[in-house]
Amino acid sequence: AKENLGVTPGLVAAAALLIDYVLTVAVSVAAGIAAVTSALPKLLPYREALCLLAIYLILTANLRGMRESATVFGVPVYLFIFSAYLLIIGGFVKLFMSGAQPVAVLAAEPSALMKVGATWLFLRAFAAGCTALTGVEAISNGVQAFKKPASRNASITLFIMAGILGTMFLGITALAHKFGIAPLAHETVLSQINQTVFGRGPIYFLIQAATIFILLLAANTAFADFPRLGALHAGD
Repeated sequence: AKENLGVTPGLVAAAALLIDYVLTVAVSVAAGIAAVTSALPKLLPYREALCLLAIYLILTANLRGMRESATVFGVPVYLFIFSAYLLIIGGFVKLFMSGAQPVAVLAAEPSALMKVGATWLFLRAFAAGCTALTGVEAISNGVQAFKKPASRNASITLFIMAGILGTMFLGITALAHKFGIAPLAHETVLSQINQTVFGRGPIYFLIQAATIFILLLAANTAFADFPRLGALHAGD
């Protein structure tokens, strides 16, 4: 934005991203605890307290000087990638080989925005797409943390991340549509698909655990990259 439009638009974009990092913590932690309460419904009344506890633990770890280690932080990332593709492949196998029938769930009520018109529908879709893409900006904001040639390595990482994100997003969306899954207040869509495909057995809890870890790791990314972005912002 700075190179193409000037300093002021660059500052606006950076300020928006600083706010986005705060929202990343809120959304990631809330989604992570939703995965917990989906697997363990008895904890649902305590979800707000669990969210605050998760943020406190991440905050304390960062204040004590925790560094992002490729070895330590790579484990939940690879576990989630494996789990997500296991769910997608298992779901399509169940659909095409076992003749799975759609799950009987209550259809979600259309929101007020969806009734207004094409403009609001476009804005709603744009917002949903931005939510799906959250976290991608961490690579562009942290280019200086890559090994040389930094820009090339960051670009390769971004392409790989986009490919993983796209295939996961489309696969899970297709399964939700085929199984007739609708959003529920007490259970996440991913948990519903997981339960439909694997039941509530060991694989179900493995996928839920991987989801929890990756979402809490996403919240930690904001703690790691907010200072970097703030430093770049301060330069202008």
